[in-house]
Amino acid sequence: MPDRDFSGPDLDVRLARGRAALLDSIDQPPLARIRDRAATRRRRRHAAGAAGGAALLSLAVVATVALQPWTGDGTDPVPPPVAGAPPGGPVYTGAGITINGLTTAAVAHVPGTISDVEFVDPDHGYLLARCGAAEPCPANLARTSDGGASWEHSELPAGSAGQRSLDLAAFPGGRLLVSHPGGAYASTDEGRSWREVGTGDGTGQVPAVRGDLLRAGPGGGRCGLDVEVWRPELARAGAPATSPDLDVCWVAPAAGADGAWWVGGFRNGHPAVAITRDRGARWRTVELPGTGVPAGTVEVASLGSQAYAAVLGTDRRLLALHHSADGGRTFTRSRSGSSGLPAGLSGALVPLLDGRLLVTGTDRQLYLSADDGVTFQRAGGSLPPLARLERTVAGYVAYDLFGSGWAAYSADGATWRKLQII
Repeated sequence: MPDRDFSGPDLDVRLARGRAALLDSIDQPPLARIRDRAATRRRRRHAAGAAGGAALLSLAVVATVALQPWTGDGTDPVPPPVAGAPPGGPVYTGAGITINGLTTAAVAHVPGTISDVEFVDPDHGYLLARCGAAEPCPANLARTSDGGASWEHSELPAGSAGQRSLDLAAFPGGRLLVSHPGGAYASTDEGRSWREVGTGDGTGQVPAVRGDLLRAGPGGGRCGLDVEVWRPELARAGAPATSPDLDVCWVAPAAGADGAWWVGGFRNGHPAVAITRDRGARWRTVELPGTGVPAGTVEVASLGSQAYAAVLGTDRRLLALHHSADGGRTFTRSRSGSSGLPAGLSGALVPLLDGRLLVTGTDRQLYLSADDGVTFQRAGGSLPPLARLERTVAGYVAYDLFGSGWAAYSADGATWRKLQII
């Protein structure tokens, strides 16, 4: 209704005085109780109006992130009140994906920026941070035993300050390797102390045993790579018992829950994948249907009997996506070319327990497919932009949330927790 006066000034004054006297005569509840009631009502309104207000909420959150991607005191940006954030911190959601934000508790500050995160189980994780070239400092290794809620860190040897290429490998039992072109730093106490060690050449045959990792190393073929065995005591320990029957272009950073280790590449000019469940003693190679590609790579992700293989160009443009429902024995093409969204992939494919596939586009947006990769939709909602998703020994890591260097960890790809470390 328009703001017009139909009553006259004397009546307005009397009404205002009467209203004030009435409020003074009523006992007001404590302020904390008022806030709790208001929060409950906001959550109810949000649930009732989610369908009609989703677009407005998305716009509001995007505007908030654009204006304030992170704060200087180590806390998350605060979503609009309609988001109904619990006392533990803000929550970002979209299409069934949830990222639980940081609380106002102390956040661990580690010199440098996050470059690598590895979790060996949902509780125990390690984070490598490096300084920029303008302010060289030794690399730092942070560790957590509560899923990333709290951290402590220690420096690597001083020589790490001049290394621009460092690779973190985490093994069970608190054993770590940080490799660099001239050698490696090894720790047996979760990074509290380090010793400098050499590396093998990755060529002598060293059958992998329980606890070893498979990695991509220098080799031949069209991509110039091969499969190597890494051990807690020695990076590039040697080659596995047998090599996959393809030109290696990519090696999975970790085995799946069923022990399956995937390799992607090309055979006879066609995209192909290979799988081993005994750490390289035996391999099964499958050529993917369709024509060959001039350059690029093939990357694989699996969960149970479901597997996905993405054929990528040199610019990570999505050339084709294949799906397997029988553990990788056979594949069918789900999608050809880069039509639709996303045009390119950044980081790992993430199969979810509900049967959907989660990916990050090269546009830093999250996308989901509910039809084995035939079509994708943006996750949307209040989920932040991020650089990429990566597989780790136990789950997944999201890098550079909000473009601010933050990281998040998830055991299943659907529920994420931001790591309280910057």
